[in-house]
Amino acid sequence: KLGEFSPTRTYRGHNKKDKKMQKK
Repeated sequence: KLGEFSPTRTYRGHNKKDKKMQKK
């Protein structure tokens, strides 16, 4: 559910980890 709302805006540090989860 983190990818539902711009994860880059919510937390910049987790942006890289979120991108990997979205790719899966």
